[in-house]
Formats: sequence, C-alpha cells, structure tokens
Amino acid sequence: MKKGSVRKALCRKIQMSASRTPSPMSPVSSSTRSPSPLSRQTSPSARKSTEQGNQQLDITAENVEAAFECKFHKDENGLSPGVRYITEPLIKGLSKQENLACISSLNLSSPKDGDKKFKYIENLEKCSKLETLNLSNNQIEKIEKLDKLMKLRELDLSCNKIRNIEGIEHMQNLQRLNLAGNEIERIPLWVGKKLRSLRVLNLKQNKVSSVSDHS
Repeated sequence: MKKGSVRKALCRKIQMSASRTPSPMSPVSSSTRSPSPLSRQTSPSARKSTEQGNQQLDITAENVEAAFECKFHKDENGLSPGVRYITEPLIKGLSKQENLACISSLNLSSPKDGDKKFKYIENLEKCSKLETLNLSNNQIEKIEKLDKLMKLRELDLSCNKIRNIEGIEHMQNLQRLNLAGNEIERIPLWVGKKLRSLRVLNLKQNKVSSVSDHS
C-alpha cells in the first residue's frame, strides 16, 4: 500500500473514534443527571408515615404510669376508664423509693377535678413502716387491706364514698383520722376502745346520726 493511502486510512479511523467518544466538555443530558440529595423531597405519604412513627415513640411519664396500671388491672373489656389503681410500680414512682419497706409517708390524693381516681385500697402490704397515708379526693367505698400498716399514725380518707368505719381496729398507733366528706351514718363504739392513741377524728360533712355497737 502506498504511503498516501495509509495516511488517509489512519485519519479516517481517528475521526470515527472521536465521533463515538463524547468530549469531556460536552453537556450532560438532564435525563442522565443524578439528582442532588438536597433537591430530593419527601412525598406527603412518606412524611405522614414518619410523623406517625414519631408520635408512637413519644413516651411520657404519664403514659408509663398508665401502662403500669393497665398491666395489673383491666375490666372485662380490657379497659379501665375512670379508675386508677394502686400498684407497686406506682408507689415506687411516687415515693422515689425502690424498697417499699423504707417508705414512711405516701400521698395518694387525687386532684378534685381529675378524671381518674382510686377506688380500691390495695398493694400497701409491703409498706410496713408507713406512718402517714393520704388517700383523699378519691372514689374509695371501703376501708380495707391496711392490716400490715401497724405503725400508721395519720390516715386521711376525706372526700371519698365511705359508708362504714371498718378495717382499722388494729391500728394502735393511729393518732389522726380524717373521714370528712364521706357517707358515714354511724360511729362504732369500738373506735374509742381500740384506737387508744387516737387524738383527732374528723367526721365533718357526713351523715352521722348515732353511735352503734355495729360498724
């Protein structure tokens, strides 16, 4: 082959190769450009899902307390509307004390305008050194399960729904008993005989009409 023919063939090959390879300075098509992370926007559905997830993870002290209550007590429908329950985790949370036997004072009074109140006295057996107990402004109907509280000096059960004075016959150290704002009609005779340390008995705003041998 002649030199001129070889030169032309090489030039043609170089031109064909150049036409297939894009120039480094050639503009990139918008269809092939990768979107910038800053330009990406979350879709409304994805944003809503994220917000719902954040709400489910929003755990407050109130929710924890409610979880403890529902764990121990539920009605036949699995719900406990309008009623709070005295549980050991609740007592520990209120007293900031893990050992219930070390608690000397416990306030379980409910706000007057609260929508959930205690109805039962329970789970206080391990508070053996308790000296002051406040259960005012609740929905308690019966004084019960206080047998282990032998050192109790002050008991406030005012503003409940108690009809009978009972369940405190053993309290030799009880000095102050507040039963104001209940539905008590009779005072049993044993109150003066068995509660020998009693100094103050508040029965205001009750329905007391007599003193009886029966509770």
